[in-house]
Amino acid sequence: MQNGLCCEMGRTLEKENMKYSLMLLILVTSVSFAQQKKTAGNSSPAKVTSKYGALAVDRSNGFYYGWANDQPSLSAAEKRALEECNKKGGNCTLVLSFSGAGCAAYRTIDGNVGTAYGWGLAKTKELADAIAMAECNKRSMGTLPSNFVWACNSSNSGVLKEIYNASDEIETPIKIGNQVWMNKNLDVGKFRNGDPITEAKTPEEWEKLSSDEVGQAAWCYYNFDPKNAAKYGRLYNFYAVADKRGLAPQGWHIPSAVEFETLISYLGGEYSASKKLRSKTGYKNGNNGTNESGFNIQPAGYRGGYASSGFSWLGETFLIWSSTPKDKWQCHYLAYNRDKDFVYIGSWSRDNGFSVRLIKN
Repeated sequence: MQNGLCCEMGRTLEKENMKYSLMLLILVTSVSFAQQKKTAGNSSPAKVTSKYGALAVDRSNGFYYGWANDQPSLSAAEKRALEECNKKGGNCTLVLSFSGAGCAAYRTIDGNVGTAYGWGLAKTKELADAIAMAECNKRSMGTLPSNFVWACNSSNSGVLKEIYNASDEIETPIKIGNQVWMNKNLDVGKFRNGDPITEAKTPEEWEKLSSDEVGQAAWCYYNFDPKNAAKYGRLYNFYAVADKRGLAPQGWHIPSAVEFETLISYLGGEYSASKKLRSKTGYKNGNNGTNESGFNIQPAGYRGGYASSGFSWLGETFLIWSSTPKDKWQCHYLAYNRDKDFVYIGSWSRDNGFSVRLIKN
């Protein structure tokens, strides 16, 4: 009996020990799993590091461009984009900069067709490309922009943010009758073949370059101040207009006096056209126009030929070169008579600095 009881008690204890061990194993496993789950739930999120991107282009033609993406700073992105663009041979400026996870796309039409380009910024390259296509089409008058490039920042580089976008600063062609014009004055420092046009930085330099004795293509900013270029463009002597290297980019040309006359006639004559051509703001003495035509001409004034002539009439009138000489000394231009409120075709000596507006071939 005792032996049987001992054995029975032994088996009972063995069962109890097995039961205890199993419970202990379950408990340890549960605690371990809970600790693992807690650790996973409290793990730190992936580190977000801001990255920057930029686009630079040659605004005079759009064929030269440079990209930067995933750069550690805005300055690094801008520097790289400019270096890439200039390395290809362009006279480049920044047109887009951004930070965060997203893509930028660039579209331009073939150089044999003309000059038109656009860019876009969005969370995906497809959305960015749709914007770039639309921007380019506004300037190409429907010509398909077949050239396409893109660049994206990393997915863990923060929220997408546009820092700078120069789309509103780029010329947009407008159709007036059967003519297609740029809606801003020319602002380039190189000829079509890439040769630089000499910049005059002082009254003496302007007089020397523009004199009949020298007769060299030249340009200057109004008051020699680069800040005036964004609104008014640059001022050119007639030697720059007539230079065979081409002041206008591919697909465009300097209008003749006859083409200016066609423009005036289509808009209803000298008095009616005057208001329709002028911008809605910027003119002194209440002489703002209606800009119904979209031509958007600003009162850019002019530069006289002699050093002592100086700059005149900013905010009052405009004078725009045609490609048509009148004689050996004078050439035709389009201008605004601010006293009698009409536009007309006049003529003046080729050493003056006037604005330039382009018309499509």
